[in-house]
Amino acid sequence: MDAVSTRPLDRFPQLATTDPDELLTRISGLFAVRSIDFPGRDGGFDAQLNHCQMQDVGLTYARYGAPMHAVVEQADHYLQGFPLSGNGDATIDQASGTLSRNRGIVGGPGVRMRLRYSLDFEHLILRIRPAGLVRKLANLIGGPVDPPLQIIAEIAGNDAQFRLIEFIAGELGRSGARLPPVLLAEMEQAIMVAYLCNSRHNYTQALETGSPAAAPWQVRRAEEYIRDNWDKPITIEALAAAANTSARSLFLSFKRARGISPIAFARRVRLTQAHAMLSAPEPGTSVTSVAFDCGFGNLGAFARYYQLSYGELPSDTLRMARPVRDIG
Repeated sequence: MDAVSTRPLDRFPQLATTDPDELLTRISGLFAVRSIDFPGRDGGFDAQLNHCQMQDVGLTYARYGAPMHAVVEQADHYLQGFPLSGNGDATIDQASGTLSRNRGIVGGPGVRMRLRYSLDFEHLILRIRPAGLVRKLANLIGGPVDPPLQIIAEIAGNDAQFRLIEFIAGELGRSGARLPPVLLAEMEQAIMVAYLCNSRHNYTQALETGSPAAAPWQVRRAEEYIRDNWDKPITIEALAAAANTSARSLFLSFKRARGISPIAFARRVRLTQAHAMLSAPEPGTSVTSVAFDCGFGNLGAFARYYQLSYGELPSDTLRMARPVRDIG
């Protein structure tokens, strides 16, 4: 069984320091922090940063080991904070309020923040590149993002989104884990879609407004695309292009027609592929290698899904297949 890191994203250490200037230099590059101050510090400063960068999404864990005040003038990225422990308060543009577990900042390019954290404050910070987020939004609404996306800066909490970010941080930080590229791409997509659907912005109404139904042939085309590309990331952009419709129309019609989402359908197709690979194994085939090749990074989750589908563990399928192959 994989060991669990003592802190989120420990596999991606960026900085451990007792020097405030060193901390400022590093976090300025990540989050456009203009100044930091440690009021009343009495030699107890001990900061840690862990950072995992995907294609368009960065996820950072930070703790400071002392009460901290900071000024942030965010120039380009979209941000969201997810406090894990401790408390604080923030002023973001015209909004202000307290920070606590699952209640953090949301903001976009151009936002100015004044932040105050307690001694025991720890958080996860989400940073999204605008180009990738805008591509996701365009495919969700089925049209160009014009005028530009403007996030309403605020202090807010969302249990489902918090659980998603905490889960993904846990998967990324699993000791010894090597996540499949397919899974990483789909995790990144889930983060961006959750950010767009749970933040307030000038396209919120467009996301919430009902979309015209996709035609049955478009649903079938999406199914065909998934079957033909099960070993690649199943992205909103690719599905919308394959079906020639908006992502919202496709996802709603797909679930109405098939009873599951396109992503759940993709998992079903990948489990079918895994079953075939385990039932007719090549030399050197293992449950781990099959799970990885089929886009499953967590062996425990793979075994659960597999057993629900086939009534046995993947190791049982492999064990029963090998004697038959060896005798033949």
